[in-house]
Amino acid sequence: MKKVYKVMNTAALAGMLLGGAGWVTAATDIHASAAGKASAAYSAAAQKAGKAAELTQNGITLGVSEAFYDGNYIKISLKRSGKNLVGGITDSKFDEKTQDTLWEKGAIKDTQILIDGKDFFKLGGDRMSKRPAMFGGKGETPDQAVLQVSDPSWLGGQQYTFPNKFKLTAKITLEGVDKPYTFDLSMQKSAAKPIVLKPNVSKKLGGRTVVLNQINATSTSTRIQLIEKGFEKGKPSEFMYKFVDDQGNRLDELSRFGTDENNKAGDMYYNCLLGPLGKNVKSITLKAYKPEYMEPGATTGAFKLDENGEIVKQEVKELEMTVKVK
Repeated sequence: MKKVYKVMNTAALAGMLLGGAGWVTAATDIHASAAGKASAAYSAAAQKAGKAAELTQNGITLGVSEAFYDGNYIKISLKRSGKNLVGGITDSKFDEKTQDTLWEKGAIKDTQILIDGKDFFKLGGDRMSKRPAMFGGKGETPDQAVLQVSDPSWLGGQQYTFPNKFKLTAKITLEGVDKPYTFDLSMQKSAAKPIVLKPNVSKKLGGRTVVLNQINATSTSTRIQLIEKGFEKGKPSEFMYKFVDDQGNRLDELSRFGTDENNKAGDMYYNCLLGPLGKNVKSITLKAYKPEYMEPGATTGAFKLDENGEIVKQEVKELEMTVKVK
């Protein structure tokens, strides 16, 4: 039995802090600090996109304030304006009685991304593990949202990779507006030279091995490929991971997802998308943890939280590893 491959957006995870039970994908809020660093690096492109991509329907204006592809992922920043809007552009709620998701006027209710005219959900193959993944998150204000799209090329095997240059069409549907807002954006991979590393360093714990296999760092993001080997089939990994730099700062986590379906050995491949490294960072360290659950002795279910609302975790020093980036 394969582990379940799931993709959830930020809003869904905020209301459902679950662990185990086949969860191999995690996403966090797109932190303002990471978004800010990316915006600074691409300010000229952002201003150009903002002027060219802005539409108004039913009194609600939606614009693309930033759009780029840095080789690690595609980022699209959206900004909304209008009168008599209630709630933020990413706000929604779940109706327990009808089992439906409800949106306030002007909130995003559907998003479609096309790459050179092809729906990105259909690119790569017939399984989610072979297709690009999209995560949505809040921006710096309630009227801003961020979309990020990553290809499956680091999920094991020979998978689909975004071309260096392509036309991206974003169709965004807002509640209360019949027709989607359609933006055609010319995308080109950043010409800036990234830091490309293949450290292939690993640590073992019992019969299990964790491999920090690849790193691709740009001025706007850091992509890391993590592989778990020797884990029991059909059971989720009990480990969680975070990355810190040599100055003790935790790298902002934009998204993390993985699958064991793209290789015959059944190894779990993770695509970890993080914020950019600081200019003076010389190394990064992977730290592994085991989360605690609300029910004592449980291996699945709701996580135990501390007084700050953070997941309570037990550090696993045996799996810690450091890689130089300079």
